[in-house]
Amino acid sequence: MKKYLSLVLALMMVLGVTAVAGAESAQPQKIVWLSQGVGDNAWEGQTKPILEKYKELTGIEVVGEFYSFDDLFDIIEVKIASGSADYDVISVDVPMVAAYATRGYIAPMDQYFTAEEKAQFIDSAVTAGSWQGTFYAPPMNTSTQCLWYNKALLAEAGVTMPDSSVESRLTWDQVVEMANQVLDKVNPDRNNGIFGLDWQQVSRVYQMNAIANSMGGKNIGDDGLTVDGVVNDEAWVNALTWYQGLVQSGVASQGITADEMSNYLASGKLAFMVGGTWTPATMDGLGFADYGFCAMPTFEGYEDKVGTPTGSWHFGINNASANKDAAADFIKFMTLGEGSDMWLDINHDVPARKDKIDAIIADESAAGYLKIGAYEAANTSVPRALTPGFSEYSTVMNAMWEDVRNGADVKSSLDSAVQQLNSAMEKYKQ
Repeated sequence: MKKYLSLVLALMMVLGVTAVAGAESAQPQKIVWLSQGVGDNAWEGQTKPILEKYKELTGIEVVGEFYSFDDLFDIIEVKIASGSADYDVISVDVPMVAAYATRGYIAPMDQYFTAEEKAQFIDSAVTAGSWQGTFYAPPMNTSTQCLWYNKALLAEAGVTMPDSSVESRLTWDQVVEMANQVLDKVNPDRNNGIFGLDWQQVSRVYQMNAIANSMGGKNIGDDGLTVDGVVNDEAWVNALTWYQGLVQSGVASQGITADEMSNYLASGKLAFMVGGTWTPATMDGLGFADYGFCAMPTFEGYEDKVGTPTGSWHFGINNASANKDAAADFIKFMTLGEGSDMWLDINHDVPARKDKIDAIIADESAAGYLKIGAYEAANTSVPRALTPGFSEYSTVMNAMWEDVRNGADVKSSLDSAVQQLNSAMEKYKQ
């Protein structure tokens, strides 16, 4: 009898273990994706056919929970920070990767993406999606820039744009000379609200830091924490001195916000503007079509240092998710698989995949600005500061750019930013 009971207990244990193992390995019926872009004309509507396709292929329903851009960050800091398992996949604004990884919000993904698979992404996207040698966030797509110009303003001043492909970039000196030529014609006293050159995201690190990057400056130290001797070095001093000179001479604006800048190009109040490859869509919305574009210029003597702004949305796995394997499968579908193809066809963002970049460059029918943008994304793009303190970093550095724009001493402004950042980064050194 005892032997019989022992056998029964042993069998029950085996069955119990098998049941648990089966439960753990069972494919979930649904996973939840926390993202931004609420509305039929935004990501919520755009991704609907992609999610339907994924369910058709896998049997797994992906429930998208979409919020506004600002609300997404708040939800992450409340729900994900609390360890909630309500979500499996998180849309991650890429400069936040290091912060989310450090706080334990997102899970490492090296076990899901092989070296060969990671090599299918452009280098800047892999770098931006990693922290301390670990890959956390594959890219959905990326972003890149061109130099845009108002054709009518240039024509009025008799300015003819020379060849400015990526093979023969303009220098910034040439661009400033042409901008001044336009102003000499349409705003000789530099006081009627027309400007020669500006940045679509003025006073924001996303675009502005590229000035320093293009002179060899780094956004932050290799440890993601060091700023002294990095963002106040000679490259940064030279970059901000150059920019401040544009403002003080009336070539670049003062007081105009990033939200207003595209309107200035469209309304004939701005000759040249650094802007993303989304600019044509913006101009269409403003009813303006008389614009041209060229590759981002280079500083003379720094031709091998051209740095272009980049970065966009990546995917992360909620560290508290009970469905990490399924979440990883969906992310792979959205970054390297058919979902990625569908997304790029629907949204027309700049790809982070090398094969898609190469296809744009080789496509004779592709828009010229996309060909330039594709090349820049693959060859000159510089990720924003890789740091767990990016929120503090961007707040301090955005303010520094605006202070310099308004006439503050360049070196003092940089040193003050370093002091503030040193204090802000202390909590990440523990």
